[in-house]
Formats: sequence, structure tokens, C-alpha cells
Amino acid sequence: MLERKSTPVRVADLALSSSVNQAKQSQPALARVPGQLRDRLGFVFFAFAALLAGIVSWEHPSVLGWLNTAHNVLVAVLYAVRLPAQKSDRVGLTLGLLASLLPVLGMKFPSLAGTRPEAVSIAWTMVGGAGYLLILWSLARLGRRFGIAPADRGLVVSGPYRFVRHPMYTGELLLRLALCAGTTGAPLVFSVLLYIQVLRALREEQLIAGYAGYANQVRWRLIPFLF
Repeated sequence: MLERKSTPVRVADLALSSSVNQAKQSQPALARVPGQLRDRLGFVFFAFAALLAGIVSWEHPSVLGWLNTAHNVLVAVLYAVRLPAQKSDRVGLTLGLLASLLPVLGMKFPSLAGTRPEAVSIAWTMVGGAGYLLILWSLARLGRRFGIAPADRGLVVSGPYRFVRHPMYTGELLLRLALCAGTTGAPLVFSVLLYIQVLRALREEQLIAGYAGYANQVRWRLIPFLF
């Protein structure tokens, strides 16, 4: 009698265990859906930003304008191939999108900041070119870990990350500072961009696992000997 009573219990336990395992296996697939949607939206956003920057560069040809266009194209491609994030930050994503759009909008609509794309000097072009080289170097080290929003896709400590903790943000600041140069609203636009980049850096440091040890090794966030 005892054996007959225990058999249904074991069958029920096995059925329950099987359903739990199936639910656990389905969770990663469901969790990937929002991430995949964000990646697709990011691809569309930066493809549009690249198109807008390309139109501005065609109307007002400049080296910096075409570099900015190439940057947006590269970001769109990376959105299509990057790794999923363990943690992400929606506020940081909004900040990153604003930082990407502000210079392009300023060039497209001069009344926003008194922008004169043709007024960029050779010196500012060199500053913007240096910023873009720093962006490319950072992206080469990040690879598929790249992201606009602060997120945890693994810690990178090589290449330019040996000197400052957020070299790509530094490169973006240099490029966008050069894009805004020669405008009446440049100080205001750059101040807003600097504030955004600092917020992105601070939020990112709270997300990435193992960041405290890395911060002890690399002191400066954006600018060596200053911040």
C-alpha cells in the first residue's frame, strides 16, 4: 500500500520539476526580446542620424561633418552585432541619444545655436579628427561590448582604457566640441554635452561588475589630471 501511494507523488513531482525547468529555459528567450527591440530601435535611430548628418555634410561640406556621418554609420552597424547586456540604464540611453543628436541638429538648424558649419578652422578640424581617432580606438577595444546606454557587457581595461576610464566619451566630446566651434551658442552646447557625458560616465560605473578595482588602477574618468 505504501508503494502504491508513493508512485503518484513521484510522478507529480517529476511533472512539476519538468514544468519548472521549461519555464526557466523560456525566461532567457523572453528576456532577450526587449534587448533585441532596443538594438533594432538603436540601429534605426543611428541610421537616421547618419542620414541627417550626411544631408548636412552634403549641404555644407566639411571633414568634421563627414567624420560625424561615418561615426553614426559605424554606431548603427555595431548596434546590429553587439552582445546582450547583463544590466542596462534607460536614463543613460536617453542621455546618449541626446549627446548624439544635439550637434547634428545644431548644424542642420542654425537658428538653434547660431551654427555656421563652414566657419570651422583647420585647428578645430584637427581637434575633431583627434577625437574621432580616439573613438575608433575605443570601439576597436570594445568590439561587441559597445553600447550608447550605460550597460554591463563586460569590463574592458586595455587600449585607451589604460589611461582614462571613458575614452570614447572623451573622443565624442572632442568631436562634438569641434562640430560646435565657430557658433554663438558653442559654450552653452558644449556645457550641456559635457554635463551629459559626465552623467553617462557616473551611471555606467554603477552598473559594470568589478568596476571598483578598475577605478583604483585608472584614476581619471575623462581628462587625465583633471577629471
